[in-house]
Amino acid sequence: MIKYIHLCLLSVFLLLHYAAIGQNPLGIPLVQNYNKMHFQGGSRTWDIKQDSRGIMYFANNEGLFSFNGKYWKKYVLPNHTVVRSIFIDDHDRIYVGGQGEFGYFEASAEPRLKYVSLKSLLPADQQNFADIWHTVGFGRSVMFQATTMIFEFRDDQVRSHAAKRVWDFLGGAGGRLFAQDQANGLLEYKDGHWTSLADNRHFDGAKIASLVEMGRDSLLFTTLTNRSFLLHGNKITKLYMDGWTDLYTPSLAKIDDTEYVVATATEGCVVRDQQGKVVRRIGVVEGLQNKNVSVVFVDRDKNIWAGVDNAISVINYGSAVRYFRPNATHDVTGYSVRVFNNELYLSSSNGVYVTPLQPNYLDHSLSPGQFTLVSGSDRGEAWRLEELNGELLLGHNRGLFRIVDHTVTPIAEGTGSWLVLPLASVYPITQTLVGTYGGINLLHYAPGRFWQVRTLTGLQDSYRFLELDGEQIWASHPYRGIYQLHLNADRTAYQARLFTEEDGLPSSYQNYVFKIKGRIVFATTNGLYEFDPEGKRFVPSRRFSVFKGMSIKFLRDDTEGNIWFCSGSRIGVASYKTDRGVYALTYFPEIEGLNTSGFENIYPFNTQNVYIGSEKGVIHVNYQKYRNRTVKPAVLLTSVVATAKKDSIIFDGYSPLKTDTVSALFDPEVNELDANFDSFVFTFAGPSYGIHGQLDYCYWLEGYDTDWSVWTSNTEKAYTNLPSGTYTFKVKSRNNLLEESPVETFTFVIRPPWYKTVWALLGYLLLILAMIYFVFRWQQQAWQAKQEEFDKEMKQLRYIHQLEIEKNEKEIMKLQNEKLESEVQSKTKELANASMQLMENSGALSKLRIELTKLDIGDRDSDDVKRITSLLKDVEKNTTHWDQFASHFDELNDGFLHRLKLKHPALSRNDLKVCAYLRLNFTTKQIAQLQSISVRGVEIHRYRIRKKLAIKTEMSTHDYLLTV
Repeated sequence: MIKYIHLCLLSVFLLLHYAAIGQNPLGIPLVQNYNKMHFQGGSRTWDIKQDSRGIMYFANNEGLFSFNGKYWKKYVLPNHTVVRSIFIDDHDRIYVGGQGEFGYFEASAEPRLKYVSLKSLLPADQQNFADIWHTVGFGRSVMFQATTMIFEFRDDQVRSHAAKRVWDFLGGAGGRLFAQDQANGLLEYKDGHWTSLADNRHFDGAKIASLVEMGRDSLLFTTLTNRSFLLHGNKITKLYMDGWTDLYTPSLAKIDDTEYVVATATEGCVVRDQQGKVVRRIGVVEGLQNKNVSVVFVDRDKNIWAGVDNAISVINYGSAVRYFRPNATHDVTGYSVRVFNNELYLSSSNGVYVTPLQPNYLDHSLSPGQFTLVSGSDRGEAWRLEELNGELLLGHNRGLFRIVDHTVTPIAEGTGSWLVLPLASVYPITQTLVGTYGGINLLHYAPGRFWQVRTLTGLQDSYRFLELDGEQIWASHPYRGIYQLHLNADRTAYQARLFTEEDGLPSSYQNYVFKIKGRIVFATTNGLYEFDPEGKRFVPSRRFSVFKGMSIKFLRDDTEGNIWFCSGSRIGVASYKTDRGVYALTYFPEIEGLNTSGFENIYPFNTQNVYIGSEKGVIHVNYQKYRNRTVKPAVLLTSVVATAKKDSIIFDGYSPLKTDTVSALFDPEVNELDANFDSFVFTFAGPSYGIHGQLDYCYWLEGYDTDWSVWTSNTEKAYTNLPSGTYTFKVKSRNNLLEESPVETFTFVIRPPWYKTVWALLGYLLLILAMIYFVFRWQQQAWQAKQEEFDKEMKQLRYIHQLEIEKNEKEIMKLQNEKLESEVQSKTKELANASMQLMENSGALSKLRIELTKLDIGDRDSDDVKRITSLLKDVEKNTTHWDQFASHFDELNDGFLHRLKLKHPALSRNDLKVCAYLRLNFTTKQIAQLQSISVRGVEIHRYRIRKKLAIKTEMSTHDYLLTV
C-alpha cells in the first residue's frame, strides 16, 4: 500500500513537473500574418534575411520578395524558379541560391535591383546542378551549397568543392564555417580546405538543420529531428531536453544570448532557453495561420519571422505589448483586472479567470501560468473587480459577489451591480455604496462579512460611474448627463440634481466622472471639466488642459503621476514633465482599436504591468520597457514614379550611393528628366514591422514646398505640374514617442523644354537684341517721322501763325490805314475846305477886284484903287499858301508830289498844283477858281499835263495819279 502511494505521489509530481514545463508565459506576443495574396507569392518560404537598412527578404517558391513594412516587391531569377536560400553581405548585396541557378542582386544605375548570375563562371560540366539549399558568407567568400557541390565565389571567380557522397548542410557562426557530408560527417573549412571535425554518429545519424552562436565560445547545432548539440572548441555535447518529442525542425534562429526559436512542422514556433528547455510555444491559438513552419528568422527588433504554409508571419516577440487571453479557444472580452494575493484576476464577458503569478517575474507577461475560471463566476458579465477591506469583490450581471478561494459567494443577488464606492478612507470601511442597474444600495461590513443593508430611496437610474467628493457624490450617465447626489444623515435616501449642457457641459451625452490626483474631473467630448461651486457651472479644467478638444471616455492615474486615458479607439498616457511643468501625451498605436469599446478600463498596477481591457482578454503593456526601447524610427524611400505620356519608375528604393548620415539616393547629374516629366509620386515607409509599424511621416520638396508638411500616416505623396528646375524630396518618420528618424533625400532635375534651354535663351537674347535694335530703329524712324510731322505741323503752325500775324498786321495796317484814310480824309476835307475857302476867297477877291475896276472914282482916288488892285493881284499870286498845302498834301499821300516830281521831272510847279487838285478829284471849275483862270485854261493845262505824263487814252488822269 505504501509502495502504491509512493508511486502515485511520484506520478503526480512528474505530471505537475511536465505540466509546469509545458506552460507558456501568460503574455502572448501579437502576431500579424501576411497571406500569400498580400505579397502575390508562392505557398512556401525557404529562407528569410534582413539588410542593413531593415528591409526584409524572403526566398519563396515564386522568387525573391522584399518587404519594407508597407510595400512588397518581387524579383525573379532568369529561369523563373524557386529561390531556396539568401545571404546579404555588408554592402547589401543579396546573394541567392535557387533551382539550377545562383548569383546576386545588387543596386545599380537602373531603377530596380539588377541580377548577376554566377552560373556562367562554372565549367560546362558543373553547370547541371539542382537546388542551392544554403548560401553562407565566410570572410571574402560566399558559399553556395548544392547536393553534390559547394561553390565558393571569391574575387569574381567560382571554385567548386565536391562532396564525397552528398552535402547535407552548410552553415557558419562565430567566424567558423561548417558543412555536413553524408560520408565524412561534420567538416570545418580552414585555410581553403575541409577538415573533419566529427562523424555523423555524434548527431545520431541525423541531418543538421541549423547553426547559431550561443555565448562567447559555443555553437549550437540543431538537427531535423529536434535534437540539439553544443560545440565548445572542437568538442560536441548533446543537450538532453526535458519532454523531448520527435519533431521535424528545419530551422533555428537566435533571439538573444538566453533564448532561441525553432521552426517545427507540427507545433509552430518553439522558443527554448540555452539548456533546451521550452519557454514558449506559438501556434495557431497564439495567432499563427498554421503550425507548419519551414523557416524562422529574428530581426534586429527581436521580431520573429516565420515562413508558414501559404503565409509569412511576424511575431512581435520583443515587444512591450502582449495579450493575456484567459480562454484562447473561446475568446472573451476583458472588462477589468486586479492583482490580489499574488494572483491575477481577470473579469470578462463570461466570468472571472485567475492565474498565479510567479514572484521572480517582475513583468507579469513573462510569468508562466495558465488561467482557470473562478467557480460560479460565469453565466453572465463580470463587470468589475474591486479590493475592499482586504477582500476581493466582483460587480456582476447577477449582483455583487465576494471571491474566496477561487469561488464566488453572493453578497447581494438579483440586480446587476457595476461598482462599489467606499464612504470613508480609513480602514476598515464599514459603509459602502453599490452602483447598480437600477439605483444605489448601501453595503455594511463587519470583520469577515459583507451584507447589503438597503436600497436607498432616490432617483432610480443605472449608476456605473460614482465618485465621492466630500459630503456629496457625483454620478454620470453617458446618455443623460451628470448627477449631483446628496445623502441624508441616516443614509437611507439621496437627492439627485441633473446637470446638462445648459450648465456648462459641452454636451449632455458622453460625460464621465473620475477622481484624478484627488480632484473630481469630468471627461467630456471636449476634454476635462471641473465643477465651479460658486457659479454652479462646469468649466474647462485648467490643470488638465492637455486634454482640451479630446473626447475622453476613461481616466486612471498611477503611482508615478501618469494619467492613463481612452480617447475614442486610442489608448494613451499623459506623463507629467517636471522640467517643463506640462503633461506630454503618448499614444499606443499598436493597440489602437483593440480595446473594449463602451466598457473601457485601464489598470496600471505598476510601470511594468499596465492592463487594458480588450476584445480578446486584456492587453498587457510593460510601460517601463516601452519607453526605454532603444530601436529608433527609420524611413526608406520606396519608389519614385515620374509621369509623362506613360509612367516611368526612376527610383525603386535602391541606390549604390550612400553617406554616413543622410542617404543621397540619386545623383542629379545622372538623373535628369525631360521637361514632359512634370508629375511625380513618391512612396516611402518605415522598416518597422508588426504592431510597431505605426509611424507618422513628414515630407518636404525643396524647390517647390516652403517648409515641412504636417505629420501624417500617409506613405505616398504626389506632385503635379512641376516646372523645370532642381528638386530635393525629403522625408522623415516619427514614432509615438515623438522620436524622429534621420532624413532620407532624393534629388532630381527636370530639364527645361527646348524653348527654355541655354541655346534657346541665347536665341531669345539675340532675337530680343534684334527686336530691340529694330524697335529702336523703328522707334527712331517713327520719331523722325513724328519729328518731321511735328516740324511740318510746326511749320504749318508757324505759317498759320505768320498768316495770323500777317493777318493781324494787315488788320492792324487796315485799321491804321483806315485810321490814316480817316485822317487823310479828314485832312483832305480840311484841305478841300481850305481850298474851297481859298477858292471862295479868291473868287471874292476877284469879284472885289472887278468891282473896284468898275468904280467911277476920281483921279485922287484912282491911285488908291490901283494900289488896292495891285495888292489883290499879289495876294492871288502869293505862293505861301501853296507851299503849306503841298507839304500837308505829301504827308497825307505818302510823298505823292515828291514821287510824281521824281517820275516826271518836266512838271512845273503849277503842273504839280493841278495834279494835286486832280488827285483830290477837284472839278475843272474848282481848279479854275483856285488858279484864277478860265475853265478853258484849265482844260488846256490838263491836256498838257497828260502829254507830259504820257497817260494812255483809255486811262483818266485821276486814275493814273492814284497809281503813282
